[in-house]
Amino acid sequence: MAAEISQKNIKRHKILDIGLAYINHLVEKGEYDIAARKCQKILGKNAALWEYEVYKFKEIGQLKAISPYLPRGDPVLKPLIYEMILHEFLESDYEGFATLVREWPGDLYNNSVIVQAVREHLKKDSQNRTLLQTLAELYTYDKNYGNALEIYLTLRHKDVFQLIHKHNLFSSIKDKIVLLMDFDSEKAVDMLLDNEDKISIKKVVEELEDRPELQHVYLHKLFKRDHHKGQRYHEKQISLYAEYDRPNLLPFLRDSTHCPLEKALEICHQRNFVEETVYLLSRMGNSRSALKMIMEELHDVDKAIEFAKEQDDAELWEDLILYSIDKPPFITGLLNNIGTHVDPILLIHRIKEGMEIPNLRDSLVKILQDYNLQILLREGCKKILVADSLSLLKKMHRTQMKGILVDEENVCESCLAPILPSDAAKPFSMVVFHCRHMFHKECLPVPSMTSQAQFCNICSAKHRGPGSAILEMKK
Repeated sequence: MAAEISQKNIKRHKILDIGLAYINHLVEKGEYDIAARKCQKILGKNAALWEYEVYKFKEIGQLKAISPYLPRGDPVLKPLIYEMILHEFLESDYEGFATLVREWPGDLYNNSVIVQAVREHLKKDSQNRTLLQTLAELYTYDKNYGNALEIYLTLRHKDVFQLIHKHNLFSSIKDKIVLLMDFDSEKAVDMLLDNEDKISIKKVVEELEDRPELQHVYLHKLFKRDHHKGQRYHEKQISLYAEYDRPNLLPFLRDSTHCPLEKALEICHQRNFVEETVYLLSRMGNSRSALKMIMEELHDVDKAIEFAKEQDDAELWEDLILYSIDKPPFITGLLNNIGTHVDPILLIHRIKEGMEIPNLRDSLVKILQDYNLQILLREGCKKILVADSLSLLKKMHRTQMKGILVDEENVCESCLAPILPSDAAKPFSMVVFHCRHMFHKECLPVPSMTSQAQFCNICSAKHRGPGSAILEMKK
């Protein structure tokens, strides 16, 4: 510090020599970290001096002390210097080695030399995660993305998907789809579906053939995105849903227009999936069998009633009544819900004398209330209908009472001649209908003897309903 302050007055010594002597002094005292830190200031950008000091630190076994302070840009030392330090860490400190590889630019040293050294160490400790991850980073520096990807997948490293996207490695993962799915199925499926143009649906399904549970995850997500893209696999998906995801089987059957119903029905029968079987039977038009299954298998009167309401078939209601007539709980359910769809009297007449029906009084009260409500609704609708009809009638009357402009541009709809004569002095006769069609009186057909009413020929021919004459002009 004294030499730096008095640089102009120093003649016998050079500041650099003083600095080198100071570094040697610190080394001799065993203060290696301080000596290494001083190198940055004293050695500056002199590459030769840096290399000389590195070798000195190597001789005393203190390469680790100087490694954090080595220049990485200006100047750049010989690759051998950096390799020597990396080897030193590789022999004794895997974590420190990994840190240097991450911090140092890959062009400071011969990458292939370090890769080879790491691989030699992995022969002794093949499962060391630190070494494997560092090797993957070295492969990435070397643009050997395939090997890097394989290591990342083995390690289940979180950056694997980022690596694939960043370097467009989709061609390299075609045979690693199972590994990706095992690591993070959700991210893997999203990535595969977002890049269908690079990895086809067919290829993914083939790769997952031996892992049906993963195949289901992929096809389910595909179906959610687009019901039609994977239509060729809908038959396969029936079995996959039945095996791995029954709660989503019924929604799949409802939404798919491509799955074979017979195959689906067979699978559901084999597995005794009642709700799915009921849906398939009704979709195939066998509603009576579906209703029978609800009543006999599920014993769920509410579901049976709901099904009958959806189908809106009188025969189904009849079957439901016949099945329920000797089951008091079913009769109660029907009495509570049948009123708005079937005449309750049909059910009440069939109830046997002396049968005890739970909550019968409440059910009958509800039927009467529902009936009163229907009457009120009908009366309300009738009032609205009458009021609307009257309003429209008045509007039509006002419209038909208005005058109609007839000028030289209008033509007779029969002879297509101008409706008004060119000579206004001549007598003429014309008829204008409510539909706004105009005719010369002589162009209209003569009314029959039974009915003197005249109708518009055009509207009658088009089945619009005849327009009656509203105006006859003569002059």
